[in-house]
Amino acid sequence: MSSNAIHIKKEYKPEELKKGVYLVLLNANHVPPHIGLLIDNVYHSLTIKGQELNINGNVLLKNISLRKIATVFIKLKKHPVFSNQFLNETFVEQVKLFDKVNDHTNTCMSPIRLFFEEFYAIPKKDIKLIFDLLSDLKMNDFIDATYGANLGELKENIFYLHTYNEADLKKQIKSELQKIKH
Repeated sequence: MSSNAIHIKKEYKPEELKKGVYLVLLNANHVPPHIGLLIDNVYHSLTIKGQELNINGNVLLKNISLRKIATVFIKLKKHPVFSNQFLNETFVEQVKLFDKVNDHTNTCMSPIRLFFEEFYAIPKKDIKLIFDLLSDLKMNDFIDATYGANLGELKENIFYLHTYNEADLKKQIKSELQKIKH
């Protein structure tokens, strides 16, 4: 399966997302999608406006539903050593290391890269884009389940992320930064 293909187990049910660690791909049908982590129903991410910390998962899910945001939830297998509470607290600190997404060095993947290097031994230098991370997660069998919301009709339950490169990512970030300056 290609690195931009994600097998979707089924439409998500909110109660299924209350426990566990999920890699969340918001606006999964856009180039690029926005990436965050949902840990035991608490969401965190880095955006162009700054740090999104300790967002109640119910609020996130309501927003996804009301705005019909195409979203992929990738549930990670339970960490063999650390509790979800510890993973959550550590990820908050990792997000705080970055002011906001910019067109130089910081993307929404910046704290995600730190998290996966620290807890899943995936070197951050190997994770440039979401495709790199997904490939490593699949290869290491770290994915427990995948759920989707607002993805439209899927052929054989496969959702394909649009392919993009680092130049496309930087161009999109620059475009989004221009929008908030005006």
